[in-house]
Amino acid sequence: MSLAKSLADAVQRAANRAVEQRAASWSLARVTVVNSNGTVDIDTARGPVAGVRRLKSYSAPAVNDVVKVSRNADGNWIVDGALA
Repeated sequence: MSLAKSLADAVQRAANRAVEQRAASWSLARVTVVNSNGTVDIDTARGPVAGVRRLKSYSAPAVNDVVKVSRNADGNWIVDGALA
């Protein structure tokens, strides 16, 4: 493989990682702690996240609930609600 091709591949991988890190996304998580201040701690595929705000409609969070979570480009998380 040529040096130019190796460099082009490395730049492409770096660009893909940068876009992925800045993109908003949603995923599933499990509630690990229900805090008294309206937040929950969750365990995601990316690892644990503490102190995540939840929507008012998710009014009765419980440990072990499987929830839909969203993450924006700045890295902020929100719990949208529990799955039925």
